[in-house]
Amino acid sequence: MAENERQRPQFGEYATPDQQRDAIKVPLDDHESIPVESHVSPTSHISVQGTPHTSAPAAGASKPSAGDRFATIALLGIGLITVLMTIPALTNLPPAITSAFAQLDVGEYTSDGLAHSLGVGALVTEIVLWIVAAWLSTRALRKGKRAWWIPVVFGVVANIVVFGAITVAMTVDPAFTEYVNRMSSGG
Repeated sequence: MAENERQRPQFGEYATPDQQRDAIKVPLDDHESIPVESHVSPTSHISVQGTPHTSAPAAGASKPSAGDRFATIALLGIGLITVLMTIPALTNLPPAITSAFAQLDVGEYTSDGLAHSLGVGALVTEIVLWIVAAWLSTRALRKGKRAWWIPVVFGVVANIVVFGAITVAMTVDPAFTEYVNRMSSGG
């Protein structure tokens, strides 16, 4: 065989995609009828049609939009600011409730230990929820999925926990119960 003469193909290496399809009797799908660009492998003489598999995103994944990425980061930032701003209030919950009771003429607040425990518990829960939301949002963005809803859901849950803790701390106090009984009897 001469030096510049090509070897005869054994497995259809030089066949076009249409010739290969005809040879193996595979029908042409609609999405295959779109022309694709050809990439030549640097380590081989074989030309591959379509994008190389190494750069293809995971199945069903697409690059998240800039708006989704911005919204997710902005919502996480708002959540972080909220967590930082509630630290003083939740760690000093008994004085805050005492002040509220004095302003509303409810009486003297006496459940300081419970209020402190509930405030610290709500703060820890709020911090953990923010960390989980940040971790899940980062994972979703890296996988190319929408992530803006994750900080929203975790923010709502965190606010429900904080509101619930404050409500319980206020309503279990005997002075509050007496105030409610006094107001309902008209006096």
